[in-house]
Amino acid sequence: MSVEIPKISVAFGGYGIPQGDVIQCRVHLGCTKEVSSFELLLQNWYGKYSPSGSIPLAVGMDGSISIGRGSNVPQIITCRIENIKHESTPTEFYTRVSGRCWGERLFRRVVTKIYSDTKGEDIVKDLIDNYVGLIHARDSTELIEDTDTTYTKLEYENTPVFDILKYIADSADKQGVIGYDFRITPDAKFEFFPRNSKTSPLSLSEKIEEYEYCKDIHGIRNRITVYGAAGRINPPNKDTWTDPTQDPPEDWVAGTWTTLSRSTDRKLNAYSVQGYCASASDHRTVPEMTRQNIGALPCSYPADHYKKLNFWMKWLNSENYKPWYMQISLYSATLEAVHAFLEPEDLPEQDQWKLITLPLGPKHTADDYSETWWGTMGHEGWSQINKIRFLIIWDPIPGGNGTLRIDGLHFSESRWANTQEDTGSINAYGLRELAEVDEELYSDNECMLRAKALLAHLKDPAEHLTIRSTVIDYGNTPILPADKIYVELPNENVSGYFRIESVEYFVDAKTQTLEVTLELGRETPLLADYLYALRSKTDHLSRTKMGR
Repeated sequence: MSVEIPKISVAFGGYGIPQGDVIQCRVHLGCTKEVSSFELLLQNWYGKYSPSGSIPLAVGMDGSISIGRGSNVPQIITCRIENIKHESTPTEFYTRVSGRCWGERLFRRVVTKIYSDTKGEDIVKDLIDNYVGLIHARDSTELIEDTDTTYTKLEYENTPVFDILKYIADSADKQGVIGYDFRITPDAKFEFFPRNSKTSPLSLSEKIEEYEYCKDIHGIRNRITVYGAAGRINPPNKDTWTDPTQDPPEDWVAGTWTTLSRSTDRKLNAYSVQGYCASASDHRTVPEMTRQNIGALPCSYPADHYKKLNFWMKWLNSENYKPWYMQISLYSATLEAVHAFLEPEDLPEQDQWKLITLPLGPKHTADDYSETWWGTMGHEGWSQINKIRFLIIWDPIPGGNGTLRIDGLHFSESRWANTQEDTGSINAYGLRELAEVDEELYSDNECMLRAKALLAHLKDPAEHLTIRSTVIDYGNTPILPADKIYVELPNENVSGYFRIESVEYFVDAKTQTLEVTLELGRETPLLADYLYALRSKTDHLSRTKMGR
């Protein structure tokens, strides 16, 4: 295919660079993960581009580079010189000039700020207007497009602007698909738009000279575990176990010398559970009662295990004599037991309700818990707590009696969770796991939707394609990163749209060629079904991030 030789126009700081002085020019256009850059090799006869020359190039100068063919020489990049290197031999003199596009401004500032109940596009506009100083409109058209995501709280401290933009781009969604791109266009405008929403008008038909096509399994994840907020409690309403429907209370067992009943003196709902013990001269007053059949609950370190035991308690004694101590015992399904002891100073005053919260899990060192001391239980036992016993002990008090009331008994601080896997992917590529914590998910169902979306996105190999060509003529419409472009490779039976991850323009004056290199990628869209599940119960998403 015959094409016209390349044309190039370069200017810095009001100086035009003659095309005859350009030996090589390389412009690399990137998006979202990187900004664009350039490198020029110039002939520097008589110190023309040196500090005392007729065109004294200097770091910090703004400029532009235009590349094309024939009469079509569109601007490719608006840039700034960041590095100058002068090279010489006894017979040759060169100047190398390199730098980045105006996207380098994204790296200049850090942000300390809290965004509350703010739409994604408003956060981006605030950053670009107040920290970066780029224009984001063209001919009255807004270039920062709307998102469907509202962030309840984003908290940043000395966080680079670029990092915040990447977070918004990676997490915001539009019409059911997560992911945005941003880039600095050749005319130095900032664009922010849904991923794969822009299409390059260029046709690659019969213009691909070389290509490399590969599939990559490095990023495959075929078993996805998603943890939500640590808001799961058991029982779900906090009081099912201590709000009995009959008297004596169902699923409760009284200890020796203890009479078990339900009491209308309660902290929550209609009833509490009461144990009453009358003292005799030959034994201590020991109200004892056990809640059975709580369901083999996991109470250990994994994220979806329960971390706290909570209950309201009240004691009464006919002599107004404070107890020696209170003992709480947890039993596993295999009857292993672990005990915690509350000293008198940890207990409420007589006839006063007090909320008790105890940390759970295997004890590793003597300093693990400052207020409670759990006895020995293996990790297996902690993973299947099946019943809880409460007893409170007084000295022998002839003729005295004691009462213990328990209400609002529940376990807490387990994360919502769900795991999804793809058997076909596991069989083909081996088990590859991913676990993530998302504080905005408030049910197992929401975690399931998120896990399914991630699994569909990650279970298959990624496709990568590199295309090189010296016969591409894009006219006055440069090829830009983040656009999608149609590719057909009959030999590999590959066809369809690929996203342009980067594009590189390389002009070589010696060979009078313009080589265009496209780095392309294709992946399954990350669907945002779980976000819509959230909206079924709230008007906005809850996202919290502390910038560092």
